[in-house]
Amino acid sequence: MGLGLLFPILLLAMGVYVLFGAIKGSGRLFSMENFKDDSKDKAKKYMRILYFALAAIMFLMAIVNGLQSALFSNKLTYYKITDAYKDTFPELIEDGTLTYTTVESASSGMSCMGVASSGQEVTYGPYSADNEKMELQEISAFINKAYSVYKDDQTKFPVSSSGMMSCTGGSVDYSKYYAQTDLLDDADNPVYPENDADRAKGHVVYVSTFGNVRSDANDGSFVSKLYGAVSMKLLSVLNYILLGLAVVGLIGLFLVTRKYTDKEKLQKAREQQVHGPSMPSSAFDFNDEKESDPVKK
Repeated sequence: MGLGLLFPILLLAMGVYVLFGAIKGSGRLFSMENFKDDSKDKAKKYMRILYFALAAIMFLMAIVNGLQSALFSNKLTYYKITDAYKDTFPELIEDGTLTYTTVESASSGMSCMGVASSGQEVTYGPYSADNEKMELQEISAFINKAYSVYKDDQTKFPVSSSGMMSCTGGSVDYSKYYAQTDLLDDADNPVYPENDADRAKGHVVYVSTFGNVRSDANDGSFVSKLYGAVSMKLLSVLNYILLGLAVVGLIGLFLVTRKYTDKEKLQKAREQQVHGPSMPSSAFDFNDEKESDPVKK
């Protein structure tokens, strides 16, 4: 389960808790110690209505956030090596392809791209140097091959404070040797935009976290129908609307509590919290009782 689904699950759990409290009509959600005695029933009625509404809002928010995470959290991304790579490392490309054999460990192999390692010898490739639809593993092989040979040459791998592919927390800048894009044209080819006109030719394709269904699949599956029914913009708008309604509900609870709170009870409760429980004054009277007159014989 991805971290993106934790928030919807938390919202769902909160909604269940609030709904259970609203149905039961008692518990921590209905603490009325400081309410006016003759208004508790009326206040409880309004509070139950507001809690039912908040529970419904939380359920809807959980659904909306869950759909956002499941449908629109993963973009289809492609990579390619740049002309700078081809010009700088021509000897690493043989017959237009590259093959990379390495022993993966915690500090080598694919670690520059954040991929876990196994400590085994692995061969990547052969990969075409002209491929513009490389996956993460493929571009990583190109970058790692060059870095393994020229890692001490700072003219080729200058030290920088940034760089997506920096190894093990280092600061090596790889950015000029690769390009990435999440834009595709109508023929499903990646668009690496250099200007606004190029950018307008492409569109973003999302991949669902369950089923790995593309947003442009149109294959009649349930996930594909979900992509056709909702959009990223629609879910974002719904999320803001529901968030606003939740704020209105909380404000309503505040107003109900404020209206039916007995100010004298509240003041006494606050004083008791500050000074602690009070004791009768007689508890500190330690004088001995006056002895009665002796009985006359």
